Amino acid sequence: MKRLTALCLALFMALGVVNAMAMTPGTYEAAAPGFHGDVKLAVTVDAESITAIEVVEHSETEGIGSVALPQLAQAALDGQTAGVESVSGATVTSEAFKTALTAALEQAGADMEKMTAKVADVALTEENLQTDIVVVGGGAAGLTAGIKAIQEGRNVILLEKTGMTGGASAMAGAGTKATGSTWAKEDGSTETPEDLVAAMLKNGHNKNHVPTVELFANTIGTAFDWLVAEDGAAVPYKRSGSGTYSGEGRGAGVVKNLTEKFEALGGTLLLSTPATELLIEDGAVMGVKAEGNGKAYTIEAKAVILASGGYGANDALVPDEYKAFVYAGHAGAEGDAIRMVEPLQADLLSMELINTQPNSMILPSGLGQYCNPGVAKAYAAGGFMVNQDGERFTNEAGNAWDIMQAMKQNSVQYLIMDQAAFDGFNAGMTNSQIYSMEDVEAWLQDDYAGQPVMKQAATLEELADKLGVPADAVAASAKAFNEVAATQGTDTFGRTIKAAQSEEGPYYALQMHIRYYASLGGLHVNDSMQVLNVDQEAIPNLYAAGEVIGGLEGDVYMGGTLFAWAICSGHNAGLAAATAIAE
Repeated sequence: MKRLTALCLALFMALGVVNAMAMTPGTYEAAAPGFHGDVKLAVTVDAESITAIEVVEHSETEGIGSVALPQLAQAALDGQTAGVESVSGATVTSEAFKTALTAALEQAGADMEKMTAKVADVALTEENLQTDIVVVGGGAAGLTAGIKAIQEGRNVILLEKTGMTGGASAMAGAGTKATGSTWAKEDGSTETPEDLVAAMLKNGHNKNHVPTVELFANTIGTAFDWLVAEDGAAVPYKRSGSGTYSGEGRGAGVVKNLTEKFEALGGTLLLSTPATELLIEDGAVMGVKAEGNGKAYTIEAKAVILASGGYGANDALVPDEYKAFVYAGHAGAEGDAIRMVEPLQADLLSMELINTQPNSMILPSGLGQYCNPGVAKAYAAGGFMVNQDGERFTNEAGNAWDIMQAMKQNSVQYLIMDQAAFDGFNAGMTNSQIYSMEDVEAWLQDDYAGQPVMKQAATLEELADKLGVPADAVAASAKAFNEVAATQGTDTFGRTIKAAQSEEGPYYALQMHIRYYASLGGLHVNDSMQVLNVDQEAIPNLYAAGEVIGGLEGDVYMGGTLFAWAICSGHNAGLAAATAIAE
């Protein structure tokens, strides 16, 4: 009898352990801060497994975080764990997803050791491939190069190390300089290639590599004609303006269309497959090695086009002076091409230069975010900036370079807005899908901790106290600002002020920062997009396109030229590589 009782007790205890480990069936919601705002999940479970993961809400970057989330959800379902690998290029979004999923599973009473276990690594299978051209990098430059090469009759394999195409291009506004194009001429632009060269050298403070600027200025018109032509890439662009045009759906929309075109033409796209090294024989490039999707690839090719982006996310390559600012670029911009060409003694240009810009905020993720769509409206409605002393210090509506130099003299600066300016700022930012008004409501709470620093008060004095700057100085700055606005005159900083700031609250403040992102240095190429070595000789079979190339912009980029260079250099590289193979 005692033995039977003991057996029953053991069985009862065992069942109790099992039940303790089992989840309570149901749907559980949880959220965590992503790149722009919260990523909110609804996670459905039965007693033993995750049965569904729904992304209820997010404001992640279109074409990057928005693409990563469904991939993460599927990986978590397949692996039955929150311990999935982050999607390369969408690290912040990935961490937000995993944090929210973990919180939901904790609510369900899951065995968290089991439900956060990492997915086991699998041995890579060797696979050998042959093709005409390998393109390394799936941003606008790489996709453009691939499409043009296919249209020239070549087979193309495109390797993208992240789980989606786009890279930095997907984060861009896609304003595209089109000097000399058919559209520009028909729309009344009189800018010549020579004019564009002069403007870029002036903007870049003559730190540009002149042959690269001339190459761009002389070929962007042809490249843009091809980009929008039905028998070219057929990418939808908005025909407004004169000489500079915007892609529909911004950078993410352009990338989407280029990706669809590349695959429709028969290109082979391998995602989550980073190139690891170049295949080199007697100083000539003969292909690449790559790893992804459980395979170790050896890809033999007649030409390789490096289009893997810049190095802004690689602290080892970014000069220390820039690290005082906030990074706002793509997480995958790690200088892959710079590493891959080391055995070839490739020549490098302007590696000491990184693009910086003012008018930036810091998102909850800790990454920088450009505020151009918002600040333009805020300044038109009477917004202005003050520094740590509560004083204005620059022409806020002036040249970005001058604003940035003035900001460097401060320890902190805030954009001061009345209701009209604040409404204008938020309209610009929300229309660009940078954040939501729900985010703003959270940020304005006095107990909100973290970034961005956004404050609200009934009076300027109260606002200044919240910011920790002298209230009398802020009031004096506003008074002087409004006196100039009363006559719609020009102040001592050179700003013509047409709208006064309201003398009645509420008032708002947003801390402003300098951000850095696009690298301005990189590989040295000739007019045929061939990568040169330190002896200024073309490295056989090796080409480049996009941000991996150095010298175009000098020490700061000119509006509309970075995205245009991705298209132009990609078009030129695809054509040059395809032509060389034919010869």
